[in-house]
Amino acid sequence: MGRTIGAVAAGVVLWGGLWNGGNASLAAAGLFVMGESVTSVPVLLVLVAYSAALSVLAGYVVAMIRGGDAMGAVQALAGVNLTIGIVVEVIYWGLMPAWYHMAFLALVVPMTLAGGRMRMRRRTEATEA
Repeated sequence: MGRTIGAVAAGVVLWGGLWNGGNASLAAAGLFVMGESVTSVPVLLVLVAYSAALSVLAGYVVAMIRGGDAMGAVQALAGVNLTIGIVVEVIYWGLMPAWYHMAFLALVVPMTLAGGRMRMRRRTEATEA
């Protein structure tokens, strides 16, 4: 149980830290101003793609840390990150178009699970080789 909680906590911290760092980098590059409206479709698409990539990475890392049958921990991470995402998207609803918020939220769970499955497959392939 402790390893699962630690793995999920690590996944949440990893995703959040990289998300905040990536946003700070994009803001420093002048692509948007933190806390202000973002309407540039290319920037919004980059943010959605970055979120999806972070979800895959976090799912992979949680499965790696948890070991064994890790999909329960990966599912827990997906649920926690979706809950956090809903709260954050509600807070920032007026700053971005609705399609962005919907795409962001729609990808959190499937991409996190995909990352966990990638790690599980890799581990299975390594033990069979």
